[in-house]
Amino acid sequence: MNATSASSSPARARPRAPSPLPRAAALALALALACSGGDDGSGASGSTGGATEGSTGADTSGGEASTGTDTDAAAVCGDGVLDASERCDGPLLGDQSCAGLGAPYVGGALSCALECSALDATACDVDPSGPIVRLNEILARGADEGPYAGLGDVIEIVNAGGAAIDLAGWRLSDDPLLLDEKTYTFPASSKLLPGAFMVLVEYNDSVDVGDFPFGISSSKTETLTLVDAGDVIVDQVTFDGALADPSYCRLPDGGATWQTCVQTPGDANLGELPITCGDGLLGDGEACEGDDVGGATCQSIGRFTGGELGCSGLCTFDVSGCEPELSIVVNELSSSDADLIELYNAGDAAIDLSGWILTDDVTHPYDPATDLEAMIFADGASLDAGAFMVIEKGSGPGQHPFGLGGGGDSLRLFDADLKIVDAVTYGDQEAALAYCRLPDGPGGAWTSECVASFGGANQGP
Repeated sequence: MNATSASSSPARARPRAPSPLPRAAALALALALACSGGDDGSGASGSTGGATEGSTGADTSGGEASTGTDTDAAAVCGDGVLDASERCDGPLLGDQSCAGLGAPYVGGALSCALECSALDATACDVDPSGPIVRLNEILARGADEGPYAGLGDVIEIVNAGGAAIDLAGWRLSDDPLLLDEKTYTFPASSKLLPGAFMVLVEYNDSVDVGDFPFGISSSKTETLTLVDAGDVIVDQVTFDGALADPSYCRLPDGGATWQTCVQTPGDANLGELPITCGDGLLGDGEACEGDDVGGATCQSIGRFTGGELGCSGLCTFDVSGCEPELSIVVNELSSSDADLIELYNAGDAAIDLSGWILTDDVTHPYDPATDLEAMIFADGASLDAGAFMVIEKGSGPGQHPFGLGGGGDSLRLFDADLKIVDAVTYGDQEAALAYCRLPDGPGGAWTSECVASFGGANQGP
């Protein structure tokens, strides 16, 4: 077991050091990931980076060495001038680079964030032998059982690298500007060993116990930002809070992919099904794996007349090559704000939707009895010829109760006989604004190059 802290009590009085739970077996993950951070809420999910004691030595005097430095006028972030009070400004980074930050950064693209007050290393390449610190699991309604039950919202951090790191002076916040009242600062001796987890809980001022001074919404979009002691963003994730109820985590630990999970704060993350997608073997819970579709055909799995059945990166059936029997499709969607989903009937007759199911559940075989967040269309529901239907997230009639993940998700439309009518899988940030078919209807190709046009004909850039 890795000893990661002098204290092992889950209920901590502020500002004592957080209590990481150890894990037997260190992780050694070679991560070379890239994502955008600090944007308008559609930010990076599954971002990269890492941190080490050497990473705090970034050149804070780079402003004076850069052209266009203005030490007299008030600093204006984004004006293309690196003022003395700014760490960076747009492409002006004060002659700093990923490699210049020190281990574990070895290259990649450094950028500017947090109103020009911090460097963003989430697109830097990392050396797996160094410390690689990641946000790893998020619980928007707290833990249901175990040592963290009843202590409020939970955030787990993992060191996915091969060297220990002291997080003293690091900051964690759900505020894009890291305001003091919305930011947790790691105390001295917050050491995190290789492969170890650190579990933080929401601060409860009534009993003066806990860590971070903010809550995690279970219904709205949230962005968590982790910044090292040298004001460098090492990790950031933007997600729909509904995905963190009960748990939203990286699989594998410290890896690139976020998904809904079984609650395991302080221990290895566990998906709702055994996570074997991508191992080249068609296993339990997978509809397909790579080129192996298990003998299924377009006709056998859905309302299709022919075509070639494929497999998505989530090991769900890819029906984009199938020839549809019906004229109705999922036509446009967005993982931001109200998580809008648009259906479109491209045919010349109305389609009865009674008992149809819309879901982001990827389990195979699909069982509606275990899918508590599926949208089931009411008796008599229909979609007229040439009409659009826009469905937003919510718990009311005609709304879908599940969220669409910013880091990628899969959506399926079943008829009343549980035959797939349409399905779509998108990747990290592809649906941040709008992901749509161009042109509308069954023949349209999916693209993220869309202007949001829910309820009307899809538009390209």
